[in-house]
Amino acid sequence: AALLWGLVLLGCSCGPGPPMVGAAPLLTATYVVDDAGGLGRQFDGIGAVSGGGATSRLLVNYQEPYRSQILDYLFKPNFGASLHILKVEIGGDGQSTDGTEPSHMHYENDENYFRGYEWWLMKEAKKRNPKIKLIGLPWTFPGWVGKGENWPYDYPDVTAYYIVSWILGAKQYHDLDIDYIGIWNERAFSSKYIKLLRYTLDKHGLEQVRIIASDRLWEPISFVLLIDSELHGVVDVIGAHYPGTKTVQNALLTEKKLWSSEDYSTFNDEVGAGCWARILNQNYVNGNMTSTIAWNLVASYYEDLPFGRCGLMTAQEPWSGHYKVEAPIWITAHTTQFTQPGWSYLQVDGHLEGGGSFVALTDGLGNITIIIETMTHNHSKCIRPRLPDFSVTPQRATFYLKGSFYMVEPLQVWHTRLGFESGNTSLFQQLRPVKV
Repeated sequence: AALLWGLVLLGCSCGPGPPMVGAAPLLTATYVVDDAGGLGRQFDGIGAVSGGGATSRLLVNYQEPYRSQILDYLFKPNFGASLHILKVEIGGDGQSTDGTEPSHMHYENDENYFRGYEWWLMKEAKKRNPKIKLIGLPWTFPGWVGKGENWPYDYPDVTAYYIVSWILGAKQYHDLDIDYIGIWNERAFSSKYIKLLRYTLDKHGLEQVRIIASDRLWEPISFVLLIDSELHGVVDVIGAHYPGTKTVQNALLTEKKLWSSEDYSTFNDEVGAGCWARILNQNYVNGNMTSTIAWNLVASYYEDLPFGRCGLMTAQEPWSGHYKVEAPIWITAHTTQFTQPGWSYLQVDGHLEGGGSFVALTDGLGNITIIIETMTHNHSKCIRPRLPDFSVTPQRATFYLKGSFYMVEPLQVWHTRLGFESGNTSLFQQLRPVKV
């Protein structure tokens, strides 16, 4: 019999305790986990963003061994967040929320691939996890790209050259292979530019670099992909920001990979951890999204700046060496330490009858991971969008393993309980295995 890779439980202590004598019985329901009817979408991984204005700026100034410890918590497999994806800002010499990241080309005839710290960060991530996927996305562009205008699509050939130069420089000077490239963060897109970008990538031998569009909303990119077959052929992933776990019909009709390419953005206390736990599951359960990427990677910027402490962990005191491994790191671990990109979701509804959700994933070799979350409304609010009202009640869920998983045993169990006001928090604790 195959061994179960992981059964992961996420919960919160904000509901009633165990039922007392004479109390109403728990809501009970059964759920079937089966691969006999085929598999769902392929899982593409969980990631985080270093960008949006120097959000990792203070990290590089930490002294050892603290800097390496922080990096290990973020990227080292089977240790902490174990991230599958790192998305970085392509610096554009413009303020982009919490600061400015320098461009590799201040002007047209200037190229320097050692400015800023994103190169260093990508290399440190690759050092810990050679399989980590790298994404580049511009937030701003130097003025020369638009020839003095803040509109890079007026001269799409210049903009494509600027972006492709960054990808080539990553390889030539840092031996970094960029896996995905975006268009322009949370701004309009140009179909002409995206097609030209694909042509320019291919012309320079970068056929392996995939294109994400548009890092804004599901529309209008989804509709345009349906009516423009050429554009449909060059966009590989539809990336939406803060989708609220929902997608749109046009996005599904494109049959493209659907990603929440920026999400979370929430203060990294226990409510923030509840937000992260809820959307990691429900982005797939409700929206068929196969990757969720947190903004931001690590709160390595001063807390008084916009969106202070909206990272998966906090490292904002390089002078003292102090950092804090916040609860969202361990919420991430419930998925990342027991799955890998290339696994597949199972075809399950995913909604728990008493509220909450679950996802089940398999590597196709008989291993299965089930992640369950029961986050209540007030303890899982994200900064955006507004969370519709819902309720979670005490419940007992029974899972029946069928198909390839019929003989799986034992079930390994990890559990997180967020205590909130009670202070009774337990993070990523391994419990006794469960025998089937």
